[in-house]
Amino acid sequence: MLQESFNVEEILKLMGLSPIGSVIFATKSFTHKPLMKKLEQLMLDRWNSGEFSQVAKDACHSPNAIAELFELNKHENPKVAWRSAYVIDMVHDLYPHMVTPYLEFMATTVPNVQNHSIKRHYLRILAQHDLSELADGTLVDSCFEWLLIRDIPIAVKAHCMTILFNLTQTYPELAPELKTVLEQLIPYGSAGEKNRAKKILGQMKKMKMI
Repeated sequence: MLQESFNVEEILKLMGLSPIGSVIFATKSFTHKPLMKKLEQLMLDRWNSGEFSQVAKDACHSPNAIAELFELNKHENPKVAWRSAYVIDMVHDLYPHMVTPYLEFMATTVPNVQNHSIKRHYLRILAQHDLSELADGTLVDSCFEWLLIRDIPIAVKAHCMTILFNLTQTYPELAPELKTVLEQLIPYGSAGEKNRAKKILGQMKKMKMI
């Protein structure tokens, strides 16, 4: 157990933010080390979705806090790493523009991410954006590879399917390979994987891509 308890108001102050009613106002410059310590402490403490949600809402008003959350994705403790990615995902749901500056970073980093939870959050965010100018061969190859590995979590595969399908709109030459991989996935995939694969194949046929 942590000796120092987590306090949302302390995190808020370290972000340079101050709650006034339901509105958040910037009040001072950002202090890196204290904020990093408090965020790390939160990630190590017991799971509290309400507190994580509050930090995500507050971080929407602090680009520096977003930067620190991404730094925590590299933490040696897997719990800290994936929970900070979870908060980033929530920030993106609330204010996507606060996370979009990191799209290129996520696109180039995710192929090397070993933590499936972080991978899931990064891919979920990437799947909601046009990656035609960001996705390189490494990301594309990784998505295809993950689709064919049986023990890759279904959520990761679902986001990979979406990313690859979206990219076929700009790079139609990817469509035949995507069709082949999805058809290979259907016989042994989980119910969720099969449904998602069939849905995308249906969309591709409707758009006369295959």
